[in-house]
Amino acid sequence: MSTEHIPSIPGQDPADVRVVTAGAEAVSRNQEIVSEREQAALRAATVLVAGCGGGGVVVEPLARLGVLRFRLADPDVFDVSNLNRQACALADVGRSKPLVLADRVRAINPAAEVTAYPEGLTLENLDEALDGAHIVFDGVDPSMSAWVKYQLHERAARRGIPVVAGMDFGGKPTLYVFDYRRRPVPFYGRASAEAHRENRLWESMRWTGRTQVPSDYLPIQADRFANGGTWPQIGYCVLGLATLTTRTVLDLLMNRRTRHIVTVDVHAAVMSRPAALAHHARMPLELARTLWAVRAARRGGPRRPPAAAADVRPLPERLASVLDGARRAPSPYNTQPWRFELLDDRTVRLAPDPARWPAAAPDPLGWAEGLGCALGAMTYLAHGHWEAHPAGSDAMPSFAGLFRCDRLREDVLPRQGALGLRATHRDRLLRTPLDGTTAKRVELLCAERDIALETFSGSAALGRLARTELDASLSTHPTDDTEWWTWLQDRARTEPGRRSFGDPRDLLGGSASPAYLARALPGAGGPLRPVLRSLAVRAARERARRLRDCGAVLVLRGPRRTVADRLRAGVALMRVWLALTEAGYAAQPLWGEFGRPGPALARHTGPAGDDEVLAVLRTGRATSTPVRRAVRSPLDDSVRWME
Repeated sequence: MSTEHIPSIPGQDPADVRVVTAGAEAVSRNQEIVSEREQAALRAATVLVAGCGGGGVVVEPLARLGVLRFRLADPDVFDVSNLNRQACALADVGRSKPLVLADRVRAINPAAEVTAYPEGLTLENLDEALDGAHIVFDGVDPSMSAWVKYQLHERAARRGIPVVAGMDFGGKPTLYVFDYRRRPVPFYGRASAEAHRENRLWESMRWTGRTQVPSDYLPIQADRFANGGTWPQIGYCVLGLATLTTRTVLDLLMNRRTRHIVTVDVHAAVMSRPAALAHHARMPLELARTLWAVRAARRGGPRRPPAAAADVRPLPERLASVLDGARRAPSPYNTQPWRFELLDDRTVRLAPDPARWPAAAPDPLGWAEGLGCALGAMTYLAHGHWEAHPAGSDAMPSFAGLFRCDRLREDVLPRQGALGLRATHRDRLLRTPLDGTTAKRVELLCAERDIALETFSGSAALGRLARTELDASLSTHPTDDTEWWTWLQDRARTEPGRRSFGDPRDLLGGSASPAYLARALPGAGGPLRPVLRSLAVRAARERARRLRDCGAVLVLRGPRRTVADRLRAGVALMRVWLALTEAGYAAQPLWGEFGRPGPALARHTGPAGDDEVLAVLRTGRATSTPVRRAVRSPLDDSVRWME
């Protein structure tokens, strides 16, 4: 990519700007086929490729689609016979397969992060390779490492990591999808550990089935099992396997259900064209719809030319990336109570917006936690210096502090992916605990910010927490916040409000707290009090269920008396949430977007509020994609140039 299209700022190194610009342009042709959220999932993903022979062909299409983090394992080197189908050139013969592929990925995208295991997967490094991985492609040759292959599936099943195993049967690429988030049984119970441990090839391959082998390949298979010898493999079949894998990986990253067996018989498709017949069968209906749309447009008359956009001062490329990440930060009930005041091409003043945070809010300093999350996103994307404003503890200051952006981080592209993928997940989560690497990273993030972390995991601990919370909730009376909920509803009655903040029903109903609906009712006293009590009981039971229905509950504790305390809490929440997202975990802050902590957790605090609950996150492996996602205000609505 040429540099003359990138504006130059005096004293500024444009290298990090090029990374972002090149990263966006490299996948720009994916648009309208791959959605923005799907592209974010690809950028945030870590893919482990176990076996870089036939499995190596999936690496390049995934890299070109947008995956930036790979772990490549294979103990073998390329030889001349690999040239017909594997991702190598003649100059690569004799070189380690994972090291060659690592160079190939970096040549496609220098921002990619690749970890190579030239010794291949072993029982000793298998856990390290799996920790933090989102998807595994299994191309391990069972005749070489049958027991390692089984252990790969068994340990991935314990972690809830999907494994995709590829086979090329002549002209029929076949993909076996083991979504261990939904059924954590190695090979879905179709192959035994004993067969793999004792290297009984025929029995260890029973999971492939018999009906997937095409008729023109069956004689070859029978001959090889009887007489031995090398297996014939063809390039277009391996490339077809890469094609099927690339799309399947994307669907798995989005938590969509896929077929267990994904396959196409290339030979049969060329001969009979079944897909073409299906396409032609749909042609009359699609043609009728197209003609109807054309006629409707003609009846409406010629379209008016779009109004010219008002002149808007462009943002510096570096700050545009940082602030776009900041606007994606969470905030209490999606109020987005921030304003980004630009002092120059590097300096941003982070200020609260009183219009977005009304006096009726139950928590007067809740806006500061939202600003802290925005600051956490800014420091997540860029190196810089934060200078806090010495504001009082009980008032909304003119601004919270200054952030001077020095340069974007080296791995800014996958970090953008994690920011784009982060969302509140309110559905069921797997009860698999956090892996050791992710748990240690979360502990370190909290320790760096002097935040105390308490982790509840395991069915017994989560069950006790849920029972304690339920009993405490049932013994309290629901609070009436009618004025606050009325303001939330009024805000979204206008088109600009819905466009910038969304429909409050997404928060009232989507938060799965029936008590919120009761609080929105005018005059919650009198005859409505029994209804309110009934809904509060349902809300308490739902909170208890969610505490049980996850892999872990993380409780962040610390002081929250001043604006500085709240900013620190928001930064910690954001960085912990992003660390979980990077590792493939879903998360949900309980009791509202941040919300007030449950009575069981809030009951035990340190002296003078120095050990209050800052945030409570339920987390675990997700098995579905969130139905709703909070609307974000356009960046221009939050940015102000300070002359």
